[in-house]
Amino acid sequence: MTRKVYSAVKLPEETIKTLKDADIELSMFDKLETPSEDEIIEKSKDVDALITGVNVKITPKIIESNKNLKIIANIGAGVNNIDAESAKENNILLTNTPGKNSVASTAETAIGLMLALSRGILKNQKMVRENSFNGWQVMGFSGGHQVAYKNLFIDGFGNIGKEIARMAKGLHMNISYYDIKDRSEFKNAEEEIGAKFVEFEEGLKNADYVVLQMNYTEDNHHLIGEKELDKMNENAYLINTARGGIVDEKALYKALKDGKIAGAAIDTHEEEPKINEDLMKLDNVVLTPHIGNDTYEARVEMANSAADEVIRVFEGKSPKYLVEN
Repeated sequence: MTRKVYSAVKLPEETIKTLKDADIELSMFDKLETPSEDEIIEKSKDVDALITGVNVKITPKIIESNKNLKIIANIGAGVNNIDAESAKENNILLTNTPGKNSVASTAETAIGLMLALSRGILKNQKMVRENSFNGWQVMGFSGGHQVAYKNLFIDGFGNIGKEIARMAKGLHMNISYYDIKDRSEFKNAEEEIGAKFVEFEEGLKNADYVVLQMNYTEDNHHLIGEKELDKMNENAYLINTARGGIVDEKALYKALKDGKIAGAAIDTHEEEPKINEDLMKLDNVVLTPHIGNDTYEARVEMANSAADEVIRVFEGKSPKYLVEN
Protein backbone atom coordinates (compact mmCIF):
# COMPACT_ATOMS: atom_id res chain seq x y z
CA MET A 1 0.00 0.00 0.00
CA THR A 2 1.37 3.39 -1.03
CA ARG A 3 1.81 5.77 1.88
CA LYS A 4 1.17 9.50 1.52
CA VAL A 5 3.26 12.36 2.90
CA TYR A 6 2.69 16.09 2.78
CA SER A 7 5.62 18.42 3.35
CA ALA A 8 4.71 21.93 4.48
CA VAL A 9 8.25 23.03 3.57
CA LYS A 10 10.17 22.86 0.32
CA LEU A 11 12.54 19.87 0.46
CA PRO A 12 15.96 19.31 -1.15
CA GLU A 13 15.99 17.09 -4.26
CA GLU A 14 18.01 14.48 -2.38
CA THR A 15 15.25 14.15 0.22
CA ILE A 16 12.50 14.03 -2.41
CA LYS A 17 14.33 11.17 -4.15
CA THR A 18 14.69 9.27 -0.86
CA LEU A 19 10.94 9.40 -0.27
CA LYS A 20 10.06 8.46 -3.83
CA ASP A 21 12.54 5.55 -3.80
CA ALA A 22 10.67 4.29 -0.72
CA ASP A 23 7.45 4.21 -2.79
CA ILE A 24 6.01 7.14 -0.87
CA GLU A 25 3.59 9.52 -2.55
CA LEU A 26 4.80 13.02 -1.75
CA SER A 27 2.96 16.30 -2.10
CA MET A 28 4.86 19.42 -1.11
CA PHE A 29 4.51 23.14 -0.58
CA ASP A 30 6.93 24.11 -3.32
CA LYS A 31 7.74 27.71 -2.33
CA LEU A 32 10.29 29.35 -0.06
CA GLU A 33 7.45 30.78 2.01
CA THR A 34 5.22 29.58 4.84
CA PRO A 35 1.86 28.00 3.93
CA SER A 36 -1.34 29.08 5.64
CA GLU A 37 -3.17 26.90 8.14
CA ASP A 38 -5.99 26.35 5.64
CA GLU A 39 -3.60 25.26 2.92
CA ILE A 40 -1.89 22.74 5.21
CA ILE A 41 -5.28 21.33 6.25
CA GLU A 42 -6.40 21.01 2.62
CA LYS A 43 -3.17 19.39 1.37
CA SER A 44 -2.65 17.06 4.34
CA LYS A 45 -6.21 15.92 5.01
CA ASP A 46 -5.64 12.28 3.99
CA VAL A 47 -1.88 11.78 4.37
CA ASP A 48 -0.13 9.36 6.71
CA ALA A 49 2.73 11.70 7.63
CA LEU A 50 3.40 15.41 7.81
CA ILE A 51 6.88 16.88 7.35
CA THR A 52 7.23 20.44 8.58
CA GLY A 53 9.81 22.98 9.75
CA VAL A 54 10.29 25.39 12.62
CA ASN A 55 8.83 28.24 10.53
CA VAL A 56 5.45 26.47 10.22
CA LYS A 57 2.89 26.49 13.03
CA ILE A 58 1.18 23.10 13.34
CA THR A 59 -1.96 23.90 15.28
CA PRO A 60 -4.54 21.63 16.96
CA LYS A 61 -6.88 22.45 14.06
CA ILE A 62 -4.37 21.02 11.58
CA ILE A 63 -3.68 17.95 13.71
CA GLU A 64 -7.33 17.16 14.38
CA SER A 65 -8.33 17.54 10.73
CA ASN A 66 -6.60 14.27 9.77
CA LYS A 67 -7.39 11.03 11.60
CA ASN A 68 -4.89 9.06 9.44
CA LEU A 69 -1.87 11.03 10.59
CA LYS A 70 0.77 8.83 12.26
CA ILE A 71 3.82 11.05 12.49
CA ILE A 72 4.81 14.72 12.36
CA ALA A 73 8.49 14.93 11.41
CA ASN A 74 9.83 18.38 12.27
CA ILE A 75 12.90 19.74 10.49
CA GLY A 76 14.63 21.42 13.43
CA ALA A 77 15.85 20.55 16.90
CA GLY A 78 13.12 22.56 18.62
CA VAL A 79 9.44 21.64 18.28
CA ASN A 80 7.74 24.66 19.85
CA ASN A 81 6.12 25.35 16.45
CA ILE A 82 3.97 22.22 16.95
CA ASP A 83 1.14 21.75 19.43
CA ALA A 84 2.72 18.74 21.11
CA GLU A 85 -0.19 18.19 23.47
CA SER A 86 -2.62 17.87 20.58
CA ALA A 87 -0.27 15.44 18.83
CA LYS A 88 -0.12 13.33 21.99
CA GLU A 89 -3.91 13.34 22.43
CA ASN A 90 -4.28 12.11 18.85
CA ASN A 91 -1.58 9.39 19.22
CA ILE A 92 0.68 11.04 16.66
CA LEU A 93 4.43 10.53 16.92
CA LEU A 94 6.53 13.70 16.98
CA THR A 95 10.18 13.71 15.88
CA ASN A 96 12.93 16.28 15.48
CA THR A 97 16.31 16.42 13.71
CA PRO A 98 19.26 17.06 16.07
CA GLY A 99 21.96 16.10 13.54
CA LYS A 100 25.67 16.76 13.96
CA ASN A 101 25.78 19.27 11.09
CA SER A 102 22.85 21.21 12.54
CA VAL A 103 24.61 21.30 15.90
CA ALA A 104 27.92 22.38 14.36
CA SER A 105 26.34 25.03 12.12
CA THR A 106 24.40 26.63 14.98
CA ALA A 107 27.49 26.61 17.19
CA GLU A 108 29.47 28.27 14.39
CA THR A 109 26.81 30.98 14.18
CA ALA A 110 27.08 31.68 17.92
CA ILE A 111 30.87 31.96 17.74
CA GLY A 112 30.67 34.03 14.54
CA LEU A 113 28.21 36.46 16.10
CA MET A 114 30.38 36.74 19.19
CA LEU A 115 33.39 37.65 17.06
CA ALA A 116 31.48 39.98 14.72
CA LEU A 117 29.97 41.84 17.67
CA SER A 118 33.07 42.07 19.81
CA ARG A 119 35.42 43.00 16.98
CA GLY A 120 33.02 45.46 15.32
CA ILE A 121 33.13 43.65 11.98
CA LEU A 122 30.00 45.32 10.55
CA LYS A 123 31.05 48.80 11.72
CA ASN A 124 34.47 48.37 10.18
CA GLN A 125 33.09 46.97 6.95
CA LYS A 126 30.98 50.11 6.69
CA MET A 127 34.16 52.19 7.15
CA VAL A 128 35.78 50.38 4.22
CA ARG A 129 32.70 50.70 2.00
CA GLU A 130 32.57 54.42 2.72
CA ASN A 131 36.31 54.66 1.99
CA SER A 132 36.87 56.41 5.33
CA PHE A 133 39.80 54.28 6.54
CA ASN A 134 42.67 56.69 7.16
CA GLY A 135 45.35 54.14 7.93
CA TRP A 136 46.66 52.04 10.82
CA GLN A 137 47.02 53.69 14.22
CA VAL A 138 48.16 52.43 17.61
CA MET A 139 45.22 54.13 19.34
CA GLY A 140 41.58 54.41 18.29
CA PHE A 141 40.73 50.75 18.76
CA SER A 142 38.27 50.44 15.88
CA GLY A 143 38.86 46.68 16.07
CA GLY A 144 36.96 46.40 19.34
CA HIS A 145 37.69 43.80 22.03
CA GLN A 146 39.30 40.41 21.63
CA VAL A 147 37.34 37.30 22.56
CA ALA A 148 40.30 35.13 23.55
CA TYR A 149 40.90 34.52 27.28
CA LYS A 150 37.53 36.08 28.23
CA ASN A 151 34.72 34.59 30.34
CA LEU A 152 31.97 32.82 28.41
CA PHE A 153 28.69 31.81 30.07
CA ILE A 154 26.43 29.43 28.13
CA ASP A 155 22.84 29.09 29.29
CA GLY A 156 21.63 25.76 27.92
CA PHE A 157 24.24 22.99 27.78
CA GLY A 158 22.64 20.55 25.38
CA ASN A 159 24.30 19.34 22.18
CA ILE A 160 24.64 22.84 20.73
CA GLY A 161 25.72 24.45 24.00
CA LYS A 162 28.46 21.88 24.42
CA GLU A 163 29.62 22.36 20.81
CA ILE A 164 29.82 26.13 21.35
CA ALA A 165 31.98 25.41 24.40
CA ARG A 166 34.28 23.12 22.40
CA MET A 167 34.78 25.81 19.76
CA ALA A 168 35.27 28.49 22.42
CA LYS A 169 37.92 26.34 24.05
CA GLY A 170 40.00 26.88 20.92
CA LEU A 171 39.81 30.60 21.70
CA HIS A 172 41.21 29.95 25.20
CA MET A 173 37.99 31.15 26.83
CA ASN A 174 37.05 30.44 30.44
CA ILE A 175 33.80 28.52 30.06
CA SER A 176 30.93 28.28 32.52
CA TYR A 177 27.41 27.02 31.95
CA TYR A 178 23.97 26.65 33.44
CA ASP A 179 21.25 24.12 32.60
CA ILE A 180 18.01 23.15 34.28
CA LYS A 181 18.77 19.44 33.82
CA ASP A 182 20.51 17.42 36.53
CA ARG A 183 24.18 18.30 36.59
CA SER A 184 25.16 14.61 36.52
CA GLU A 185 24.28 14.58 32.82
CA PHE A 186 27.13 16.99 32.11
CA LYS A 187 30.00 15.47 34.08
CA ASN A 188 31.71 14.01 31.00
CA ALA A 189 31.39 17.31 29.13
CA GLU A 190 32.76 19.22 32.11
CA GLU A 191 35.85 17.01 32.12
CA GLU A 192 36.26 17.02 28.33
CA ILE A 193 35.82 20.75 27.81
CA GLY A 194 36.84 22.14 31.18
CA ALA A 195 33.47 23.84 31.60
CA LYS A 196 32.30 24.84 35.07
CA PHE A 197 28.70 24.73 36.30
CA VAL A 198 27.48 27.98 37.88
CA GLU A 199 24.10 29.21 38.98
CA PHE A 200 22.24 31.35 36.46
CA GLU A 201 22.67 34.70 38.23
CA GLU A 202 26.34 34.08 38.92
CA GLY A 203 26.87 33.31 35.25
CA LEU A 204 25.25 36.56 34.19
CA LYS A 205 27.25 38.57 36.71
CA ASN A 206 30.71 37.27 35.83
CA ALA A 207 30.51 36.76 32.06
CA ASP A 208 32.07 38.83 29.32
CA TYR A 209 29.84 36.94 26.87
CA VAL A 210 26.46 35.37 27.60
CA VAL A 211 25.23 32.90 24.98
CA LEU A 212 21.63 31.69 25.15
CA GLN A 213 21.15 28.20 23.78
CA MET A 214 18.25 26.60 25.65
CA ASN A 215 14.94 25.28 24.35
CA TYR A 216 12.05 27.74 24.44
CA THR A 217 9.20 26.98 26.84
CA GLU A 218 6.44 28.98 28.50
CA ASP A 219 8.52 28.92 31.69
CA ASN A 220 11.50 30.71 30.14
CA HIS A 221 9.56 33.31 28.16
CA HIS A 222 11.44 36.61 28.69
CA LEU A 223 14.04 34.80 30.79
CA ILE A 224 16.29 37.73 29.92
CA GLY A 225 14.54 40.92 30.92
CA GLU A 226 15.38 44.18 32.67
CA LYS A 227 16.33 42.51 35.96
CA GLU A 228 18.68 40.00 34.31
CA LEU A 229 20.29 42.59 32.04
CA ASP A 230 20.98 44.75 35.12
CA LYS A 231 22.97 41.86 36.58
CA MET A 232 25.30 41.72 33.58
CA ASN A 233 28.61 43.55 33.36
CA GLU A 234 28.47 46.86 31.48
CA ASN A 235 31.27 45.54 29.23
CA ALA A 236 29.44 42.26 28.54
CA TYR A 237 27.79 41.06 25.34
CA LEU A 238 24.59 39.03 24.92
CA ILE A 239 24.23 36.49 22.08
CA ASN A 240 20.90 34.78 21.41
CA THR A 241 20.96 31.76 19.10
CA ALA A 242 18.18 29.96 20.98
CA ARG A 243 14.64 31.30 20.43
CA GLY A 244 13.32 34.84 20.24
CA GLY A 245 10.83 34.73 23.08
CA ILE A 246 13.59 34.09 25.59
CA VAL A 247 14.70 37.74 25.38
CA ASP A 248 12.49 40.71 26.20
CA GLU A 249 13.56 42.85 23.25
CA LYS A 250 12.10 46.08 24.68
CA ALA A 251 14.19 45.62 27.81
CA LEU A 252 17.22 44.72 25.70
CA TYR A 253 16.86 47.88 23.60
CA LYS A 254 16.70 50.03 26.74
CA ALA A 255 19.73 48.29 28.30
CA LEU A 256 21.77 48.78 25.12
CA LYS A 257 20.69 52.41 24.70
CA ASP A 258 21.49 53.17 28.34
CA GLY A 259 24.88 51.46 28.21
CA LYS A 260 23.91 48.76 30.72
CA ILE A 261 25.65 46.17 28.50
CA ALA A 262 28.18 46.64 25.70
CA GLY A 263 26.27 44.98 22.87
CA ALA A 264 24.05 42.17 21.63
CA ALA A 265 23.88 39.77 18.72
CA ILE A 266 20.45 38.35 17.93
CA ASP A 267 19.79 35.54 15.46
CA THR A 268 16.33 34.55 16.72
CA HIS A 269 13.70 37.22 17.13
CA GLU A 270 10.76 37.73 19.45
CA GLU A 271 8.24 38.49 16.68
CA GLU A 272 9.92 36.52 13.91
CA PRO A 273 9.95 36.99 10.97
CA LYS A 274 9.50 40.64 11.96
CA ILE A 275 12.72 42.08 13.35
CA ASN A 276 12.74 44.73 16.07
CA GLU A 277 13.12 48.12 14.37
CA ASP A 278 14.49 49.81 17.49
CA LEU A 279 17.33 47.30 17.69
CA MET A 280 18.11 47.93 14.02
CA LYS A 281 18.92 51.55 14.85
CA LEU A 282 21.72 50.70 17.31
CA ASP A 283 25.40 50.46 16.37
CA ASN A 284 26.20 47.96 19.12
CA VAL A 285 23.89 45.26 17.77
CA VAL A 286 24.38 42.54 15.15
CA LEU A 287 21.14 41.11 13.76
CA THR A 288 20.84 38.05 11.54
CA PRO A 289 17.67 36.42 10.13
CA HIS A 290 17.63 33.08 12.03
CA ILE A 291 20.59 31.60 10.15
CA GLY A 292 21.69 29.36 13.06
CA ASN A 293 21.78 26.07 11.17
CA ASP A 294 21.15 27.63 7.75
CA THR A 295 23.91 25.84 5.88
CA TYR A 296 23.67 23.43 2.96
CA GLU A 297 25.22 20.67 5.05
CA ALA A 298 22.85 21.09 8.00
CA ARG A 299 19.58 21.61 6.13
CA VAL A 300 20.08 18.66 3.78
CA GLU A 301 21.03 16.45 6.73
CA MET A 302 17.96 17.61 8.66
CA ALA A 303 15.56 17.10 5.76
CA ASN A 304 16.98 13.64 5.10
CA SER A 305 16.64 12.80 8.79
CA ALA A 306 12.96 13.82 8.79
CA ALA A 307 12.35 11.66 5.72
CA ASP A 308 14.15 8.75 7.38
CA GLU A 309 11.92 9.05 10.46
CA VAL A 310 8.81 8.87 8.27
CA ILE A 311 10.14 5.81 6.45
CA ARG A 312 11.05 4.08 9.71
CA VAL A 313 7.53 4.57 11.07
CA PHE A 314 5.99 3.29 7.82
CA GLU A 315 8.20 0.20 8.15
CA GLY A 316 6.97 -0.41 11.69
CA LYS A 317 10.22 0.70 13.32
CA SER A 318 10.68 3.16 16.19
CA PRO A 319 11.86 6.68 15.30
CA LYS A 320 15.45 7.58 16.18
CA TYR A 321 14.59 11.06 17.43
CA LEU A 322 11.22 10.71 19.14
CA VAL A 323 10.18 13.79 21.09
CA GLU A 324 8.48 12.80 24.32
CA ASN A 325 5.35 14.90 24.35
